[in-house]
Amino acid sequence: MKTLIAWFSWSGTTEKIAKRLQKKTGADMFRIEREIPYSKDYQTCAYVEAAEEHKNNSRPAIKGPIPDIDAYDNVILAFPIWWYTAPTPVFTFLESYKNWNGKKIYIIADAYSDDRKQFEDSIRDCRENASDAVVIKGLYNKDIEQADAWLKKEKLI
Repeated sequence: MKTLIAWFSWSGTTEKIAKRLQKKTGADMFRIEREIPYSKDYQTCAYVEAAEEHKNNSRPAIKGPIPDIDAYDNVILAFPIWWYTAPTPVFTFLESYKNWNGKKIYIIADAYSDDRKQFEDSIRDCRENASDAVVIKGLYNKDIEQADAWLKKEKLI
């Protein structure tokens, strides 16, 4: 079983999580990056750029090349929650593939808030954007501290 860790991170927090998972799994890595980078200024990024994308349900272009998803059985998808769900570049990534049939996508999300509804909404939205994939609730916030046990339980290591 071959695994890809696809991750989006603006501040570096999710990047650290993705790299920690990669050390445990040996999985391939793909950074989901907006083609036109977000502002380095938090206020501009969060309350102008990301807020506008969320409001308009945008799908901003992402840097490529994107990996050949057919080469993987599993995708660990890691991201921070922005505006109560996954950041819009994550949806661009998911919608880049027309055939997720038979693939498992494990959601790993971190957020400033501990509101589990945001995690559940992110999972729902990822399911809607990755047709035919099996989207699995992974880890959220404090659960990430239990990553080793979770990876073993899901047979990803």
